Amino acid sequence: MVISGRQSFFLKIIIGVILILVLLGTINIFQTRTMMNSLFYDLQQKRGVSIAHMLASRASSLILVHNYYDLHELMKDTVTSNEDVRYAFVVGNEGELLAHSFESGFPKELLTANTPNNLEKFHAVELSTEEGRIQDIAVPLFEGRLGVAHVGMSDTSLNAILQATTRQLIYETVAAVFIGIALSFFYAGKLTKPIRELVRVTTAITSGDFTQKVLINSSDEFGKLAKNFNSMTDYLYELLTELKNKEEARTHLLQKVIIAQEDERKRVARELHDETGQTLTSLMIGLKYLAENCPGSSERCQLEDMRLSVKRTLGEIHRLSIELRPSILDDMGLVAALEKYIDEYNENYQVDVDLHVTWDIDKRLAHEIEITVYRIIQEALTNIAKYAQAKNVSVIITCNERGLEAIVEDDGIGFIVEDLYKDNRAVDKLGLYGMHERASLVGGSLTIESTINIGTTVYLRIPIERS
Repeated sequence: MVISGRQSFFLKIIIGVILILVLLGTINIFQTRTMMNSLFYDLQQKRGVSIAHMLASRASSLILVHNYYDLHELMKDTVTSNEDVRYAFVVGNEGELLAHSFESGFPKELLTANTPNNLEKFHAVELSTEEGRIQDIAVPLFEGRLGVAHVGMSDTSLNAILQATTRQLIYETVAAVFIGIALSFFYAGKLTKPIRELVRVTTAITSGDFTQKVLINSSDEFGKLAKNFNSMTDYLYELLTELKNKEEARTHLLQKVIIAQEDERKRVARELHDETGQTLTSLMIGLKYLAENCPGSSERCQLEDMRLSVKRTLGEIHRLSIELRPSILDDMGLVAALEKYIDEYNENYQVDVDLHVTWDIDKRLAHEIEITVYRIIQEALTNIAKYAQAKNVSVIITCNERGLEAIVEDDGIGFIVEDLYKDNRAVDKLGLYGMHERASLVGGSLTIESTINIGTTVYLRIPIERS
């Protein structure tokens, strides 16, 4: 019988007790049968020897007076008066048959089946017949001078006793098994009750209910285990509560940091665009006016170079202000801002970036969601430009009622993600941590998969309910 690992501990105890009881009962029956069989065989042989000696003593007297009729009747009386005697016969000293108890003819094979030594008191041979085992016991008459008396002892009655005893042992074994099952149910129930109680409480704790406690009903090992388990649960609950409070405080602080960072980006971008940009524009106009009214050609060329340098600086400031906080993101939304950013990205880094958008909702996402998606895609594209050596990049955005999913995939050199997170010297992993933090703050998840010489894929998933 195979005891599956999916069965309960209670059932395993019951099955184990049944197997032990059945095994012990089988061994007991086998040993008892073997012992009784040997004992009965010895008893049968001793009884047969006694009958054969008695038969030999009486037969000797009849042979001496040549009274073969009474000798024949003696054979029949021996069989009739002894239930276990199957046959009796006497052989003369020259091997001739003198008398027998067989009514339907004497089996001639018996004459040579058991030939004793004249010096032996008796000689027993076990014969296998159609009726079962028979012990042929031969006793010499006057040391063989008058012949040999044979008695055949059948084991039929002894087998009947042995079978009856075996049945009784089987009945007792079955009764013992049922009693053992009843007792094992009782004690197994008491033994597994604390275990079931522990399972109940651990299941509740796994689901987050730390109010459940193990009931302590004894002072034995189970009681000590329950007490220590309750203490461990209380300590674990305190640790988790403290950790949860710290995590909430960290998340709240991180949200404030990101909001402050975005506000500062917005303020700096506005100042660069409004104040610094206007100042540089006025300077360009002034330089152009001076260059047009300057009498010397060399001075005019210098003024023109200065004007072009200011123009380039103004372009850089304009690009920097857009990267800090693109106004199009606030005005027209996520898709328009990404389209503009990717167009400028293609021009600046000479990388072919394809943008595919599937938008199945008729409203804009919450502002913090749009900022999060934009910053994560921006960080992913920046990392591709710095490290990936990619030639082609795909940005796929899908938004429906279930949520938003963004995929950024490149054909660059790739990297081993686990090694990057484990390497404390890697400075570029700070950007990856920032992407994970931004995703988690809006209830989303970020997954990065990468293969050496094949490329990297970034998966961003945000539930739409958060919007």
